[in-house]
Amino acid sequence: MQNRSLVCAAALGVFLASPVLAQPAAPPAPSWQNLTPKERYDAMKNYWQHEQRPQEQKRDIEERYQRWRNMPPDEQGRIRQNYQRLQQLPPPERDRFEQKYEKWKQQAAPQP
Repeated sequence: MQNRSLVCAAALGVFLASPVLAQPAAPPAPSWQNLTPKERYDAMKNYWQHEQRPQEQKRDIEERYQRWRNMPPDEQGRIRQNYQRLQQLPPPERDRFEQKYEKWKQQAAPQP
């Protein structure tokens, strides 16, 4: 069961980067047999990178994946569209956006 969820988490990175994701409705996750060789390679690479992470990070990834799966399809579609728009930004604009996001995240985080 754990290996299946890890493969699903690894495939999620490939799945989120897929051009099919611009559709508002959430398409079913692709089966291993339907992945291209590059997508399989990327999924396995994500899986092995995941395996090398500390247990706490793995648990965090699994929790975020479960939250994703429990989101309504329209919310998943909105997030996919935003992600795709981010990926299409020119590198300097993407860097500026990521810097702003990190700054916002630090300001929004509760101070201990």
